[in-house]
Amino acid sequence: MRASAIALVGAILAVASVSVPTWAAKPQTAALPVLNIVATADQKFAPDHIVLHVGKRQTLRFTSAAGVHGVASKELGIPSTMITSEKPVSVSVTPKKAGTYKVQCTIVCGPGHADMALTIVVKP
Repeated sequence: MRASAIALVGAILAVASVSVPTWAAKPQTAALPVLNIVATADQKFAPDHIVLHVGKRQTLRFTSAAGVHGVASKELGIPSTMITSEKPVSVSVTPKKAGTYKVQCTIVCGPGHADMALTIVVKP
């Protein structure tokens, strides 16, 4: 083999052996969208209406401005979840059916407890 051919083969092998950075080799995954919902001191959810979409996974992050509250919904796949002011709690939801759902506070929290509801509208 001539010297130029040997140099060409060496250059090809050098390029082929360069490793691909790990950030380039891994597919990028998008973070789930997060909806922040606050259980207020006057027994309301803020916002009190949210919109989700069938088959789209969404994270709901609940916090409490005061007191202890709770949420749960079998229809939406929201497990029984306690909301306190100590730290936010996140729940991932993937709605399966379009409709309008009322999610009541599940823990008696004060005089406005009976009216404390989050309306979740699920669109196709």
